[in-house]
Amino acid sequence: MRRLPAHGILEKLAAVCVLVSSANLYAADQPSFAAYAPDVAALLQEYHADSDELGSMLPSILAYQGQSNAEILVDFERGLISISAAEPRDIKRAAVEILLTQFDPTIIDGSTASDFGLINPKTQKPFFFGQIVDQDGANIASVWRAERYLEHLLQRSNGAQAERLIIPMSDQHKTIAGNKYLTLAKAASARHKIPLPLVMAIIETESSFNPLARSRSNALGLMQIKAETAGRDYFSIIDGRSHTPTTQFLYNPANNIEVGTGYLSILADLYLAGIYHPQKLEYAIIASYNGGTGSLFNSLAPSGGRQSAIDRINEMTVKEFYWFLTNRHIRLESQNYLKKVTARMRNYPQA
Repeated sequence: MRRLPAHGILEKLAAVCVLVSSANLYAADQPSFAAYAPDVAALLQEYHADSDELGSMLPSILAYQGQSNAEILVDFERGLISISAAEPRDIKRAAVEILLTQFDPTIIDGSTASDFGLINPKTQKPFFFGQIVDQDGANIASVWRAERYLEHLLQRSNGAQAERLIIPMSDQHKTIAGNKYLTLAKAASARHKIPLPLVMAIIETESSFNPLARSRSNALGLMQIKAETAGRDYFSIIDGRSHTPTTQFLYNPANNIEVGTGYLSILADLYLAGIYHPQKLEYAIIASYNGGTGSLFNSLAPSGGRQSAIDRINEMTVKEFYWFLTNRHIRLESQNYLKKVTARMRNYPQA
């Protein structure tokens, strides 16, 4: 594992910050989060209900394993960072670390998400740069500014002895996060002839731009690639060789977006070939990326097979097909997934 030097730490902090005391989070019985704001309570409940020894199995939540004795959760969807520890000094140390750290998977070992470096030598900026600002509205680019802002938060909250720190990101945190990967998505979009808004909307829906995302089914990275399925298909069909990508490979954003976008093209050109209307094909691609082509075909023709399903798609109007997918697809998750992706596509430019 490659560890970057701790000197020259840079970065960011939050627009608003709330410091609250918590009951012992590590009690043997189920912890109560009723005292927290709804979004914070949801983060804590989800993480503690859906994690293992490696951390979160929710793609939008990262359990950061830093140098301090604190639990650090980054919720990329809600735009929250939660830090908890028994000792206030560990809260402070962890806050500075997460605000100044750089966990670029191209620089550190993403296989365990535990060996994060402190600065990116390419950009000289921490990971959350621009997504969190201090009390003056400025990006935090030094230990001095991070500690100064932390003291400001402690004074405002009068909570120097608190056991939990909640750091919200700015309202534009997703836009800023998405822009980090826009160049990679444009390149993959052009290479595989997949619309850029579709690629970006799938990244947001799959991981909320968490590059170290991991699901319960071990789908990895920004586009939540499963190595044994989509990963193998990409290398077999596009790269022309039998190969299963490694965890480290899929945690690299450039690799992940390339494989994910390539797999979208495989769906379009191979598995869903025969759907003639481009809008209906796009809807079928989205539903199949989430639930698989088998679920799509079974939804349309339970006993008729692939061709019967495609024939039925071609007979439907675009409006009828969208309604069917969002109301009659056999997977409720896929019904909602199509709604989310199509809605989010409007947020992204074509070029």
